[in-house]
Amino acid sequence: MTGSEDAAYDCTQETFLRLIRFYGTYVEKRKFKAWLLRIARNVCYDYFRRQKEIPSEEVTLGMMPGKAEPDRNLGHLERGQVIRAALDRLPRMQRDVVILRFYHELSIKEIAIITDSRIPTVKSRLRQSMEKLRNLLNEEELI
Repeated sequence: MTGSEDAAYDCTQETFLRLIRFYGTYVEKRKFKAWLLRIARNVCYDYFRRQKEIPSEEVTLGMMPGKAEPDRNLGHLERGQVIRAALDRLPRMQRDVVILRFYHELSIKEIAIITDSRIPTVKSRLRQSMEKLRNLLNEEELI
């Protein structure tokens, strides 16, 4: 989410510090992973508020394969940058839903818990964000 390896390390450290600090508030009925990701999301939001800008640097979101040729990797890097730029153009809540669903492979129910939203709201945000991404990527002739 941060677009920077150093910032990601800082946010990860802060996430686990908050985990330790607020572990007593964890309700065992909820999934631990969803609770932890909600903390991480809030830490990243705090980071963005401090930075006053959400970066869209050279983040590829894991798009680069491990053993491909250099030219092919460059194509994946460029594609990853275009996808990241398109994600950055989405409203924050829609972007969060896409990242949680497709990059973290969470269920709609888990996303609803993390974002403190109702399931129909999450479904709606996911549908709207996919339509917007499709349009943005069509503009870039990526799909």
